[in-house]
Amino acid sequence: MKFLPLGGAGDIGASCYYVEAASTGIVLDCGMHPRKTGIDAMPRFDLLAERPVDAALVTHAHQDHLDALPFLVQAAPHVRIVTTPQTRALAELTLHNAAGILREQYADDPTITPYSHQEIDLLVQSMEWRAYTERFDIAGYRHQGREPVKASFHDAGHILGSSSVLLQHDGHTVFFTGDINLSSQQLLVGCTLPEGPVDTVVLECTHGATNSVTLPPWGVEAKRLAKEANAVFGRAGSVLIPVFALGKMQEMLATVFALMRKGSLPEVPVYTAGLGKKICMVYDKNRFVVPVANPDIELLELPQRNIFDVQRPEDYFRSPCIVLAASGMVVERTTSFGLTRRWLQQKGSAIFTVGYMDPNTPGYRLVSARRGMSICLTDTLPPQSVECDIIPFRFSAHSRREELLSIVDRLSPSRVVLVHGDEPAIHWMGRAILERHPAMKVHTAEVGKEIHLS
Repeated sequence: MKFLPLGGAGDIGASCYYVEAASTGIVLDCGMHPRKTGIDAMPRFDLLAERPVDAALVTHAHQDHLDALPFLVQAAPHVRIVTTPQTRALAELTLHNAAGILREQYADDPTITPYSHQEIDLLVQSMEWRAYTERFDIAGYRHQGREPVKASFHDAGHILGSSSVLLQHDGHTVFFTGDINLSSQQLLVGCTLPEGPVDTVVLECTHGATNSVTLPPWGVEAKRLAKEANAVFGRAGSVLIPVFALGKMQEMLATVFALMRKGSLPEVPVYTAGLGKKICMVYDKNRFVVPVANPDIELLELPQRNIFDVQRPEDYFRSPCIVLAASGMVVERTTSFGLTRRWLQQKGSAIFTVGYMDPNTPGYRLVSARRGMSICLTDTLPPQSVECDIIPFRFSAHSRREELLSIVDRLSPSRVVLVHGDEPAIHWMGRAILERHPAMKVHTAEVGKEIHLS
């Protein structure tokens, strides 16, 4: 068995990895880098030249794990795509949403031909789905009658339909965590691990360099959000919460209404819109199918107003309200970006950030600012005075670093490959694993560097 990173090694973005076993080639995830453009945003598909590409297993529908899949299909039209049924349903929404953005982004780039909505329809129709823990065989065109690779998906607890992947062949077992979360959120419960031991764990390291004191349990952070929101409402202000349309929108919507039901928050109007509301429908349809904290919560039954029905931005400030707007990192030309510029002018209001902000995004500049400062959300905009409060929260959908270590402890692999993390995160995880398991082989994944697993 061979493992070859095509993207997502030493970085968070463009997650894409290749496993070859008995002349069968399997691509694990196929994402684009959300903060890069052109060919730099893509996985290194050129590394697959002369290699078999038989199947693509997609762990979940976030941009950095999915959005390059149509480009892979352009290069390998025969590739078999398998995912969970929930990821298949979400992929249809997110890929169509990405198509328009990519067409605009790459209009003048001769190196990339953006995929069309028709291509996405055909791709989604061709996707196979498998339920959690259901085993299936993968045997490529060059397999030559050997034992097939056996695969199964396991609930990763990250977003709806997210999965880890277990691969087994010729006595060797590989567990690819994908984006994994052992802790419960408001809607989703924590992940389900396979029975150990396994031979190799490919481990995400998102929070490897993050002190877990700064990542409190979801319920603790929800109480702090209620306290800060009530302070804003007490001075007749409104709260803007930038969120990712997939995952964070649904979890924060459920969190806000749970606080209202408990009486911890007043029942002020809540505004949502766009792709996030469509994704809520998929969550609702699957609330009795996958493990959730409370299947009685139906997101679209929660009273919401439409952001796009607001004619004048000042209407948000006539009385207190909460606005959940995409994107989570306040990327330029998104709903949250436009509203952030308006919110910064409001002395009584506040912007609550609820997740990780990449250093190269407007959201990072925002979360680093405080009332009374001046801020340039982008290099092309003039400085803007910060009149509102900016309060960061950490509602994480990824495992804390101690939880990641517990995965290694429980599955007891002989080899660990570290992916999906920046350099400090990778180094912390590698050092911590070796301190606990000195005999274990630990690899830092590098794009283009092949690792022999067995």
